[in-house]
Amino acid sequence: MATVQFDQITKSYGAVEAIRDFNLDIEDGEFCVFVGPSGCGKSTALKMLAGLEATSGGTISIGGRDVTELGPGKRDIAMVFQNYALYPHMSVRKNIGFGLKMQGLPANDINAKVEEAARVLELTPYLDRKPRALSGGQRQRVALGRAIVREPAAFLMDEPLSNLDAKLRVQTRSEIVKLQRRLGVTTIYVTHDQTEALTMADKIVVMKGGEIQQVGSAEQLFHAPVNVFVAGFIGSPGMNFFHGKVESGPQGPVTRFGGHDIPLPAKCAGMSGRDMIFGIRPEHIRVGEDGPGVALSLVENLGTEKILHFHTPGENVLELDRAQVGADEERDAQTMLIRVIDDRRYSEAETLALAFPVEKLHVFDPDTHEAAAG
Repeated sequence: MATVQFDQITKSYGAVEAIRDFNLDIEDGEFCVFVGPSGCGKSTALKMLAGLEATSGGTISIGGRDVTELGPGKRDIAMVFQNYALYPHMSVRKNIGFGLKMQGLPANDINAKVEEAARVLELTPYLDRKPRALSGGQRQRVALGRAIVREPAAFLMDEPLSNLDAKLRVQTRSEIVKLQRRLGVTTIYVTHDQTEALTMADKIVVMKGGEIQQVGSAEQLFHAPVNVFVAGFIGSPGMNFFHGKVESGPQGPVTRFGGHDIPLPAKCAGMSGRDMIFGIRPEHIRVGEDGPGVALSLVENLGTEKILHFHTPGENVLELDRAQVGADEERDAQTMLIRVIDDRRYSEAETLALAFPVEKLHVFDPDTHEAAAG
């Protein structure tokens, strides 16, 4: 077990700067997840930590030891890849113990470590099977077992669940979390799936364009995003955004939305006359209350919940592409979503009255895209 530190790390490929000013401390025993869209630099950061990519600048430390110039085999880490990388001709037992055999450990010691890892991972009945006789989830556990027996200072996991189906991903990620808690090994995990990040991590590192956008717990990222990108990226569906001007109302600051005054947080009192970006999560919009009326354009019935689509009023449309707000690129920038959990039947073209709870509104500067202070 060990702390991991990135200090002023940069990585360039010719004129392309893939990682910029990357500074991060990961505590001993912490489960840290790097998350972000494709091309954000999260896998590059992990590969530099593993020694598979050289840094262009800065230092990397593991357990207080500078490993920046050391090869992968001297860093005391174990990697788990998305393709498992198992030897098909070897049994599960030999796959798990292969690294220990290469280290020259006595056969009795190897067998004891393999048996213990198999017990922890519930693989004991499969030790004499070949990988082809295992399910995807079982193969992933074998790959984890191979990492566990080495007793490394840190586990590095690069999209380890991406080859599993949706149901098995849910099951396997809970197994990984329980295993990591039991072993207490510092773990750095890379994924593009923010649901994995939110459900697994002690610490989440949100990345975009080779830079860290925010570091925090799931609760911090969800309830207090530092900018528009994090607000839109974290949460499923992502946050709704709209544009509006701050005005002075009889009871405090307001903005106009669909011809109605929407109360704003008290911190907006000093922003009168300014155009701002406002955000609210789909689950925080309340339906059937006094407020702007909107016509539904689509109803997605997901069984336990419904996602209601409606068009942002023209004067409130935010002129930013989806990549800038961290949202799904397939989602129309002029569409807002409501998430409801009820038994009511909604129909397309139905008009609903909405309420935007003032305590759930987020306010962002339109020039910097940073969360407004206050």
